Amino acid sequence: MKLKTRLQVKPEQVKEAESLGAKYDGRMKSYYVPEHLPLRPFESFMTLPIELVPSSNWEKNVRSEYQDEWRAIKRKVYQRAGYKCEVCGGKGDAHPVECHEKWTYDMDTKTQRLECLIALCTICHKTQHWGYALIHGMEKDVRKRILTLNGWKDEDLNKYLNEVFDIFEERSKVNWTLDMTALEHYR
Repeated sequence: MKLKTRLQVKPEQVKEAESLGAKYDGRMKSYYVPEHLPLRPFESFMTLPIELVPSSNWEKNVRSEYQDEWRAIKRKVYQRAGYKCEVCGGKGDAHPVECHEKWTYDMDTKTQRLECLIALCTICHKTQHWGYALIHGMEKDVRKRILTLNGWKDEDLNKYLNEVFDIFEERSKVNWTLDMTALEHYR
């Protein structure tokens, strides 16, 4: 059986998804990525994509760069989200949500740009910090969360993880310049 990685394509996204090569499965009434195509270009159609921060910039983040303001910044993020996870709508056990930084990377300028801050429950947040989750025995939980929210099978996730870790390795070779101008929205 061929791998058909399911996507969550909204009606207004159909043209974009099809232009990237997504196909419609009439039987399942959903779009999917054909087996021969990489998955990363379709991340905007995944409920829970994975973004791994390059190891060259571990410990360089909003919290480390804005220590005095961090508490107020993350509180604004939590309040904006109604203290619920912006991906699954849930809340964590120890605390309702955690603040996650979403980044984009420009290889030409070697700039790691903060796009926004979002509130995630503990498990959704750990999916974004895969290595941390593995070290702390959370692999089963984060795998289950990604599989469930994206509507995937293990084969889909394994293919995607290979792609995510390939780009992580490449990005980790770069000495990135941080651009946190997006913080103006939170200060």
